[in-house]
Amino acid sequence: MLNKNSNYRLVILVLVTCLNGLAGNVAYATEPLLTLKEMVEKTVTSNPEVQSRYHKFLESGYEQEVTRAGFLPKADVVANYRKQEELVKPADGTATPRFNSELVLRQMIFDGFATSNEVKRLGHASRVRYYELQSAMQNTTLEFIRAYIDALRYRELTQFAKDNYVVHKQLFDRIKERVSAGVARKVDLEQATGRLALAEANLLTEATNLHDVTARMQRLYGEIPPDTLEAPTFFNAGVESSAVEALKVAYNQNPDLLSAIENIQSSQEEIKTKESRYMPKLDLQARKNLGVSSDGRFSSSAADLLELTMNFNLFNGFSDHNSVNQAAQKLNNSKDLRDKACVDTRQLVVIAYNDIEQLKEQEKYRIAHKNAIENAREAYRKQFDIGQRTLLDLLDTENEYFQAKRTLANTQYDIKTAYARTYAGQGQLLNKIGAARGGLPEYAREDYMDNENVCQSFAPEQLAIDKAALLADAKPLSATYGIPKAVETPLKAAEPPKVVEPVKVIEPPRAVEITTPVEAPKPVAKIMTNKVVPDVQFETNSAKIKPVSYPVLDNAVNTLRDWGDSYVEIAGHTDQRKTSKATYNQKLSEKRAQAVLKYVVKKGIAVKRLTAKGYGFSQPIAENDPKLGSKVNRRVELIRLEK
Repeated sequence: MLNKNSNYRLVILVLVTCLNGLAGNVAYATEPLLTLKEMVEKTVTSNPEVQSRYHKFLESGYEQEVTRAGFLPKADVVANYRKQEELVKPADGTATPRFNSELVLRQMIFDGFATSNEVKRLGHASRVRYYELQSAMQNTTLEFIRAYIDALRYRELTQFAKDNYVVHKQLFDRIKERVSAGVARKVDLEQATGRLALAEANLLTEATNLHDVTARMQRLYGEIPPDTLEAPTFFNAGVESSAVEALKVAYNQNPDLLSAIENIQSSQEEIKTKESRYMPKLDLQARKNLGVSSDGRFSSSAADLLELTMNFNLFNGFSDHNSVNQAAQKLNNSKDLRDKACVDTRQLVVIAYNDIEQLKEQEKYRIAHKNAIENAREAYRKQFDIGQRTLLDLLDTENEYFQAKRTLANTQYDIKTAYARTYAGQGQLLNKIGAARGGLPEYAREDYMDNENVCQSFAPEQLAIDKAALLADAKPLSATYGIPKAVETPLKAAEPPKVVEPVKVIEPPRAVEITTPVEAPKPVAKIMTNKVVPDVQFETNSAKIKPVSYPVLDNAVNTLRDWGDSYVEIAGHTDQRKTSKATYNQKLSEKRAQAVLKYVVKKGIAVKRLTAKGYGFSQPIAENDPKLGSKVNRRVELIRLEK
């Protein structure tokens, strides 16, 4: 019975537990799941590479404004002091002043359209920087999405590897126990050791991959990614119905291509700027005298001035001509870059689009493979229970099941990555995610965008494999591997059983001898190698079946049902020790075979299909230990005899 202090402590413990639970809920509530959209927006806002492109874009805007200032007047205050030799001393006070200050206003009237063309050139150059920024944002987002998907991928694969390692370790321990007990061969342990080492290596590989991709995300995102990542859904928007249609979208929106087109316009304006040197230049200049020294106040140098100046370049050593040619080559280069952007965009989009189609087709087969291996794995486990499979067989299925799951997961994540690559090639990955960077202008699509876009929307056809034609043209299997079309190895027909003798059946818990007439089976044409060796355990020196073996025998009964109406021999075997006597072991093996026969008959197997025989220790399958005997030799076999 609890006292008051105990009750008090119990109440306090309950309250503390409740408060901890509430605190945990509050802490969880204050840490909302970061969405993919939010993580992408943070990446394109803070990533150093994107920021570098962003500042180059701002720089180009200011550069254009610097040139635009050429349209405005310029005002300067000019002050000077001079000491000039006087050859003739003026008598009327009109000498050149020593001190003079004046306000000078200059206005460009005409410069051959050099300033206007340069402003246009820098405007296009600014848009080049803008599309380069867009390209950096698309590429960085694609790289981040790759890392994001890989983080999800390797988190899942790491869990697969953990499960795979646990199963391998458990099976390894069982094989080690059987080898220590002399039931299994030492070579089995060596194989299991190698496979366990492979499972450990796989676990280490996946853990390393997860670490590396986390570091990749940190480089792009700027922080360690959260423990929980939102499942991406951007690929649900799908893609165009064909690669050609996907290319048309890319040619309209790919920022690398748009940047190349803007660069062409910038180069054209640069040629016009260079050609302006062939035209005259007109400048208006006004000077307002602000004050002179007393000795020159009546000098002409102290007078106000307004003048219009024309400058016409007649010859400057072919510099202008070569400058125009230089700009023309820049134009040719920009067109070459435009053509390269067309080719690169086509390759990126076509390959990514094809990957989507092919990977989605592969996914069907990967799912079928994984399901089939999963079913085989379960069947192997059941067959192991009845002695048809070994622990090494189970390890084989575990390895194949792990690889099947791993391959399927990789294919599914590769599909998501292929969608991201396609969208990035089209210049709309950010839009598909719903993310954007604020503070950027939106430029209207100009006519020259379409006029300069010479990209052709055509793509290689996807290879369609005619499987029926492959099989029709294939060489026969016999010609390839030397295997005949039909392999029949006739065996010597087994003699039919003689007159049936009474069958003695041991019924647990006490032995009861029964006589059951069994019809003689018809002669058999050949003996199949089908055999089941269930792990049946008996009491020591007894034919009493231990209850732990009932599930094993139930699985064996299912196998007998699968064999249809085939005749089955139930063979009992014992081991041989130094104290073993042949007569005793012969009778013990017969009784154990009869005990199994009785059990399966109770489970619904027709007794006329069954024959019980004992072989004592005359047919060992492993070396007997002189003291302890061999567990593997103490067995019951169910042998299928086909009609």
